[in-house]
Amino acid sequence: MRTALLLCIVMLTATAGCRKETPAPRPMAASQAGAPPATAPASGPGAARAFNGHWYKAVDRKVSWDEAKRLCEAMGGYLACIESEDEQRFIATLAGGRYLYLGATDEGHEGAWEWGNGVPFTYTCWMKGQPNNYGGDENCLATYTEGQWVDVADEGDGFWMPTGFLCEWDHAPKPQQERSEPD
Repeated sequence: MRTALLLCIVMLTATAGCRKETPAPRPMAASQAGAPPATAPASGPGAARAFNGHWYKAVDRKVSWDEAKRLCEAMGGYLACIESEDEQRFIATLAGGRYLYLGATDEGHEGAWEWGNGVPFTYTCWMKGQPNNYGGDENCLATYTEGQWVDVADEGDGFWMPTGFLCEWDHAPKPQQERSEPD
């Protein structure tokens, strides 16, 4: 009983700051109807994971947000963009508590967050007190505690910098895209 209660508290805490600002779910394309289940691993060495017709891979490599974006694009994808609570839960599980860059920025105008894939920024999962633009240069999005989001600087050293990033593909990544991460 005590374990079940603790699990419920953790699950409620994990999504406490998450919300969809407009109820506009992404329609499923006909080609996605036969997509593998959310937990199916990709075939091939890259270990990308499938979810709702998209593929995701966590990369444990400490680089700047701009470099993470470039590396995902070089692999045929983009930094992961989260559009729903279900996708957020999947990403939080995939991140596994790691501090990873995601694909949004407010660099163009402070507070006006935009996903790199062009999808409207309507779903949010900010950690309490975030975004805060600490130091005046936090224009990039990252996962943090329980997968919730924080704004971070593009680059730098220290505790407040992500240790990797999440790539997303709109299709299964090709084996040559998965095998190696560009330098």
